[in-house]
Amino acid sequence: MFTMETINVIKKNFEKRGFQFNYFETCEHAVDFILSLIPENSSVGFGGSMTVIETGLLDAMQQKNYDLVHRAIRNDIPANEIYPRMHACDWYISSANAITETGEIVNIDGRGNRVSAILDGPKKVVILCGVNKIVSDVVAGIERTRNVASPKNCVRLNKKTPCAVTGKCENCNSPDTICNATVILHHPTMGTDVYVVVINKVLGY
Repeated sequence: MFTMETINVIKKNFEKRGFQFNYFETCEHAVDFILSLIPENSSVGFGGSMTVIETGLLDAMQQKNYDLVHRAIRNDIPANEIYPRMHACDWYISSANAITETGEIVNIDGRGNRVSAILDGPKKVVILCGVNKIVSDVVAGIERTRNVASPKNCVRLNKKTPCAVTGKCENCNSPDTICNATVILHHPTMGTDVYVVVINKVLGY
């Protein structure tokens, strides 16, 4: 989808903003990199990311000695405690709704647990994305989120929103909306290391 010349420009744009940026051709290589990055015995929280599942990262981490705090595998943690536990982890892994060629990360959240953890939670954050999440700029990132990611997530989560029916943003005020907070990460927040890991695959929404 993107030439290596374009990827290298994107990498430079992220790095000049203070992010770490790594690009891989396969999910397997990206997973191996993340496993080498995060020391065993670390606690790791997760955003609700299909990309993390589709790459095989969650399965691979379950085979290692990590304390994983993920809603799908931690029925032992009460619902009202799981998000604070994620915020207190050593690492946090999520995807993004969009990343820009100019080096910024765009997310729109319903609950806000994902964006709040990225902004002021674990001090080590991994943003894992397929190349389908790359857009030209922040405006395109918001457009992608509202008209691609959010409708698909509303269908997946059985939300009663207009976009779940029409497949595009209707600027609704539905009680079920998952578009409650828009966060644009221009730089890592103070004291946080953010690793952007991009894979040359179509992954997630």
